[in-house]
Amino acid sequence: MREVIVWNDRPKADDMKKAESGQGTPPQGGSPPAILYVDCRPEVGMERRRLAGMRRYAAGRGWRVETLEHGDCSLAALREVLDRVRPIGCVAECWCPQTALPPVAFGDVPVVHFEPPDGPAWCGASGVTCDNGAVARLAFQELSDGNPPAYAVVSNTVDRRWARERIDAFRACCRGAGFDSPLAVFPEADVPRDTPPAKSLVSWAASLPPHCAVFAVNDLCAHNVAKALVAAGRPFPRTVTLVGADGVEPPPTADRTIPAMVSSVVLDHEMAGYLAAKALAFAANDGLRCAQNEGSRKREMEGASQMEGRASREMEGAAFAVNSFGGKAATLHCGEAAPSFSPQANPSLPPQAAAPSLQRWEDGTAVFPPLLVDRRQSTRGRGRREPRILEAMEMIRREACDGLTAAALAARFPGTRRLFDLRFREAIGHPPLDEILNIRLERAMELLVHAESPISVISSMCGFPSEWEFWHFFRKRTGVPPLRFRRERR
Repeated sequence: MREVIVWNDRPKADDMKKAESGQGTPPQGGSPPAILYVDCRPEVGMERRRLAGMRRYAAGRGWRVETLEHGDCSLAALREVLDRVRPIGCVAECWCPQTALPPVAFGDVPVVHFEPPDGPAWCGASGVTCDNGAVARLAFQELSDGNPPAYAVVSNTVDRRWARERIDAFRACCRGAGFDSPLAVFPEADVPRDTPPAKSLVSWAASLPPHCAVFAVNDLCAHNVAKALVAAGRPFPRTVTLVGADGVEPPPTADRTIPAMVSSVVLDHEMAGYLAAKALAFAANDGLRCAQNEGSRKREMEGASQMEGRASREMEGAAFAVNSFGGKAATLHCGEAAPSFSPQANPSLPPQAAAPSLQRWEDGTAVFPPLLVDRRQSTRGRGRREPRILEAMEMIRREACDGLTAAALAARFPGTRRLFDLRFREAIGHPPLDEILNIRLERAMELLVHAESPISVISSMCGFPSEWEFWHFFRKRTGVPPLRFRRERR
């Protein structure tokens, strides 16, 4: 069996800044250990962010990250790279089940898979997956804001576990609200974005009832459904609303017109990469292998999560004292139920994002919640779809973080502010101020996770008058202070 050498250096202050370059501080006397990212497509935004998350974790340990890209990914190429790089572990994509490399292909090298497929070859495989039920619930919340008379869910597959989980959770939400949600499956909705929509998909789009709310299980499916809606003469959001999932950026060569119009539930792909690298660190440090007893690994992960929770609480107390906000900081213990909130008062924030907990480990799989809804034209402006309300929504999205107020927004339209507020509330379901604050909150959450800026800078970038007001607003809406939200998402 190959000997695995791991250095347990504590991360230095500037290691996190070297994440993108993959550089670290190797120990004396040898090359730094490596993580191998298998079947990588760095031109795809999702996998580029996963790679950034791996590099961020690796930088803190003085490791490096190597890639085996999709065009060169074969069993022979994998064996050659494993012999040459001798990684401490591998992270593998499974976006194409027919060509995905199963755990046995990696020999005695630990491997973590993104969304491992079902099947005997993958039994006991370690993985990183999104909370697909939370994705569907967030999509339902976004679609339900305008009180649509009908719902539908469309998929390009039912063979993958993640698709079935999203479909089942969305239909459960619909049943809970007293609606039926027919499922339509179109394998042709999985065609490339630059391909015209299939006739069967166009016919289905034309048959949708007026003002129907449609959830597409992923962005590729959503973009093809959007093209079918346009071909069927069903403009959105005037006659139908549409939400996809995954927050995947189209490749540079693709037509970006339709994708730029479709709202999407954005997943935290950088966190997924970070968790995958973290899982490999557990495996390397403890001599674990993917074929070993899963119960032992689960206990190890749970123990680490509890330690991390205690450390987070201690750090939160220290940060709270330094900021001199006064009073006692409220903390969430590992495994503690998140505080509830009113969806009506906070329509664009998912329950999972409202009070994020530490990632949980289930049967050797790391599970993490979605990040937010990237709201675009396909759901922007619901209810009566008045042109002035659509224009106001666009102004809010563009200027909310520049200090836009509800009064200044109402002054741009004829009539009194009270009349504007009534029409806005009737069309959208909540007042203009809530929409402004929702956009600011979404932006703040994104900056906290993906930027290294201090809280004072983020509060200013998101349009808050002071760091004090931002801290109180964020804690009231999410249940946790900004610093804790940042740590738990990383």
